Amino acid sequence: MSSVSPFPAEAGLKKPVCVFCGSSPGTSPLFVSASQSVGEALAEANIPLVYGGGRRGIMGVVSQAAVKANGYVHGIVPQALTGRASEHTPTPGESTPAPRSGGALKSQEGKGKDVLQDDDGQGKMTTEVVDSMHERKLKMAQLSTGGFIVLPGGYGTFEEALEMITWNQLGIHRLPILILNIGNFYTHLHQQFLASVEAGFIAPENLSLMQLVSLDGDDRANLDESRAGDWGAAAVKALEKWTFDAGVGYGLNWKKASEIEEDKDGSSSANSTSTPEAIFTTMRFTSPSPSPDRPTIPITREMIPLFDLHIERLREAHAYFANRDLRRWSMWIGDDVVWEEIRRELEEKELVERGDWRVRVVISPRGNVNVQVVPAPADAGPFTFHPSTSTSHLTRPLVLDPQSVDASEESRQELDLRLYKTTNREMYDRAYERGATIFPNHPEILLHTPTHLLETTTSNIAILLPSGEWVTPSLSPDPDERPFLNGVMRRYLLREGIVREGELRMEDFIRAKRHGWRVVGYNGLRGVWEAELI
Repeated sequence: MSSVSPFPAEAGLKKPVCVFCGSSPGTSPLFVSASQSVGEALAEANIPLVYGGGRRGIMGVVSQAAVKANGYVHGIVPQALTGRASEHTPTPGESTPAPRSGGALKSQEGKGKDVLQDDDGQGKMTTEVVDSMHERKLKMAQLSTGGFIVLPGGYGTFEEALEMITWNQLGIHRLPILILNIGNFYTHLHQQFLASVEAGFIAPENLSLMQLVSLDGDDRANLDESRAGDWGAAAVKALEKWTFDAGVGYGLNWKKASEIEEDKDGSSSANSTSTPEAIFTTMRFTSPSPSPDRPTIPITREMIPLFDLHIERLREAHAYFANRDLRRWSMWIGDDVVWEEIRRELEEKELVERGDWRVRVVISPRGNVNVQVVPAPADAGPFTFHPSTSTSHLTRPLVLDPQSVDASEESRQELDLRLYKTTNREMYDRAYERGATIFPNHPEILLHTPTHLLETTTSNIAILLPSGEWVTPSLSPDPDERPFLNGVMRRYLLREGIVREGELRMEDFIRAKRHGWRVVGYNGLRGVWEAELI
């Protein structure tokens, strides 16, 4: 069972984190003030909050703090606990009400007055009503791909936290679980864990399936009300530093039996065939330092051509696949996270050697970022943002694919891979092999339908027509009809008015070859390059 994310993909949010906590405020003011700090810190770190949907107690405090700090909050409430759920009438066939704004539904869970207030139509706080406690916990777990934070609470909080720890042990998920020892509230629970280790019921290494978080210093720091505001930063820091120790848990396979049999046969399950291994983009960084002894430190985003467009395209691809399979794809990790990985890898290279680098950024379905920095191709030349005024002497051979693309015969996966840049490049590799039989010296292969030109194996293209206009193939209103990647350089050239969209047909390539019309390709690594038609 998968859940559609309630958080907007375009907001560039990090992975959502679920907070388990009490629906009552407790007896110590420290519980309230520390929980407020956690809500604020999550919002400031651009981490969406998932919680039990209550408006009272610690639930209300942590969610209200996140909303006031301009964060995104999604509550999940069982039908039996709502006071105004009757305001939403399910449509026929709808088992549970859809997410609504915070003011539409109010939980009666907990004691005391309502702490959480509506977000006045901002749309950053939503509440969802489900049928049962079991469904509530399942949806909270499915949405919370960034992990779990445990604040003070009662039976329900204990049960939720222990189940998520058990899931880590069983391999159902592998996520951070942080128990915040505010006021030393969880010291006794942790001592029970230690007693279970001593009694032989918990393996010693499995204590690392969760982390008891304390403030710096001894246990007295956890009791210090003047340091209540430190708990949020401590929680976010622990999330960022979380790692799994080797050998923990049972590592069980929780696939369905049918999926396991398919894997044995060498075929893929339904989920794996509908989504790619990972999405990626390729950038260029050329050190501006005038001396090999003076590396470019610090490196900024502006030094990478079209960096914002690279991130824009990655976000679009991620949103597309995540909306189709939220169980496999986590939330977008955030532009800043991607940039920090790129910056770190580039600066490590620059400290050793000033260079001209190809930067390949790969993002896995679970949100892992892998940055590969290698020397740019020797024939890449300087990165250029527009076609030259005359034919360049630096050309790349361009060969028409001997086989046309018939989108009607391609699988949904193959069509997706044309529209979104993924690490599964089999169809482009096959096209390259076909073209190499015509011109073996590393050509670009121009893909096409029986009637229209599309793209090359690495680039979008444009043809300089006799009218003096550079024209690039139009994206069809029906992407299944003429699918190809809307690359970063294509977006840039269109936005700058350097090229325009239009229909480029097979006969246009023939005319270009016959009459010497200029053809250029362009991508995020080389910029614009001149084609030599073969």
